[in-house]
Amino acid sequence: MSAKAVSTERRGERGQGLVEFAVVLPIFMIMLFAILDLGRVVWANNVLGSAAREAARFAIVHGGTATNPCPVGPPGPKTVVPPASPSCPYPSPSREAIREVARQAAIAGGTPVVVTVCYGTGCVGDADTPGATNVRGTPVTVRVSSSISLVTASFLGLGSYTPVGSSTMVVNF
Repeated sequence: MSAKAVSTERRGERGQGLVEFAVVLPIFMIMLFAILDLGRVVWANNVLGSAAREAARFAIVHGGTATNPCPVGPPGPKTVVPPASPSCPYPSPSREAIREVARQAAIAGGTPVVVTVCYGTGCVGDADTPGATNVRGTPVTVRVSSSISLVTASFLGLGSYTPVGSSTMVVNF
C-alpha cells in the first residue's frame, strides 16, 4: 500500500468520526437537558411540598387561643383579635402571614408562587368550609403551586410544568 492511499484512508476515517459526532451531539444534548429538567421538576415539587408543610405548621401553631398574641385565619368565638401592629402585621381573619411563610419557604420553586389557605374539612382554594374557625381541632389546608420553564419541553412546543405542594394539618394551639 502506498503512502498516498494510507493518507486518504485516514482522512476518510476523520471525516467519518466528525459525521458520527455531529449525529450523536444533538441526541446527547437533548438527553442532558431532559435530565436537568427532570431534576428541576423533582426539586420544585419537593420545595413546594415543604413550603406547604411549613405554612400549614405556622397556621396550626398560630390558631385562635386566648394566649396567642397574633392569631391567623378565621377567628373563633373566643379568639382575641388584636389590631394590626409591627409585631402582628396580619392578625385574624387575615391569611397573609400564612401565605408569606409559604412564599419564603418556596425558594427555587418557580414563579409565580400561588398560595391558597382554607380552614375546615373538604375546603377548596381560599374558600373555608361554612362555620370553620381557627380554634383547636379545625383542619387547615395549604396548597402552594408555581410554574417552571422547561428547556427540553420548549423544543417540542411545550413550555412549562406546574408543580404543586399541599399539606393539611389540624390546629392544635
